[in-house]
Amino acid sequence: MVRTLSLTLVWTLMLLGPVFASMASVGKENVNVRSAPSLKAEVLFQIRFGYPVEVEKTEGAWVQIKDWDNKTGWVYRSLINDKVQTALVIPELVNIRRGPGLKHEVVNQAESGEVYKIFEEKDGWVKIGYYLENEVIGWVRSDMVWGNESRPDHTAGK
Repeated sequence: MVRTLSLTLVWTLMLLGPVFASMASVGKENVNVRSAPSLKAEVLFQIRFGYPVEVEKTEGAWVQIKDWDNKTGWVYRSLINDKVQTALVIPELVNIRRGPGLKHEVVNQAESGEVYKIFEEKDGWVKIGYYLENEVIGWVRSDMVWGNESRPDHTAGK
């Protein structure tokens, strides 16, 4: 009985697995995003190093990704880093604070289009920093960036 339930659970999770998208980042510079999972497929656009993407599904050695603007395409799996999560700043200018809350001092600012590594998420705030240097800068409101797991849908109403 336990074995049957275990197998049923495993099969259910396997079937549901592709339904759940996960966040990742681009692991190389100028990665081609293609119309289909093939090197012969048309290149739709390129994504720069560190850019956050949502991995929607996997097909062989390829992953289908979506960016913050709902553009989708296929990328060779080895070019995606699912171990480092990054955030894309959406508004023109965002305050970076010493701690997770409006009462904390502003220590820096980030501009639209900048990409930062995510170190932590807490109560609607995201701790961000420099990707390559692995250095924390501070905290931003989670609704100011795209790429965090608890991100809002910035494309609603587009």
